Formats: sequence, C-alpha cells, structure tokens
Amino acid sequence: MRMERIEPQRSWSEAMIVRLFRRWVAARQEGVGTAASLVALAGELNVPPLAAVALDSLLALTESCLGRRLEAECCCSKVLAPDERAVLLLLGAAGQARHPVFASPAVPHGLPGAVAWAAASLVRLLDHEVPPAPAPSRCPFASSAV
Repeated sequence: MRMERIEPQRSWSEAMIVRLFRRWVAARQEGVGTAASLVALAGELNVPPLAAVALDSLLALTESCLGRRLEAECCCSKVLAPDERAVLLLLGAAGQARHPVFASPAVPHGLPGAVAWAAASLVRLLDHEVPPAPAPSRCPFASSAV
C-alpha cells in the first residue's frame, strides 16, 4: 500500500494518526467495522493493535460529544481537514497534560474527561510522541478552525 506524505512538517506519529483517522472515517462511511479496519491498517504501519482500538474509541467518543460526524480529507490528500488537525491537537495536549482525566485548556470547548482520558491512553500506547501544538483561540473542532 502506497502512503503519501501528509504534510512536510508532520512527524511520523502525526502522519500515522491521520492515516488511521482517514481509514476510520472511510470504514464508517462504508458501514464496516471501524475497529477491525484500524487494527488491520495498524498492523501494516507497525502500530500496536491496542493503540488502534484506543483511537477507535477516542474518535467515537469525540463524535458523540460533538454531536456530529468527524470529517477527513481524501486518503491521498496532503492537506489536513480541520477535524484531523483538531485530533492531532487533542493528542498533543493529552501527551502534555499532568492530569489526563481533566479537559485541557488547549481544547477550549471542554470535551469531558472521558475524551481526555481516552486521548491520554492512546498517547501512552503509541511508540512515537505526538508533538504539542499551540492552543487555539476557539474550539479546534469548529469546521472553520485551522
């Protein structure tokens, strides 16, 4: 399977998360099991299966909290969708949080502690650190967030 670089300034962990995120959205749209699809791709990317399952849970929780479906760019796009950037921000903030059960100021819309805990769990399961991003001035999951 050929994988294009997502964006030149993105780390391996960010590119891997975006690739998994895009697979998750595609699997959901096709009506197939998102967890199984992520675990299969994770195996190809040398990502622990448990991390794929944790990402599946994180994305489902996030959708539930937002009350809308997460959106991704096309699988071959080098540009990130706002939701892809927001998930990277969420994971970067979770890796820096001292108390992962509390929402971070980096995610100002106040996702509940369950999402913060799920993000922190995923960061612990990954072999590569997700770099922190600067805190946005508004909800990173807003459709026009950059």
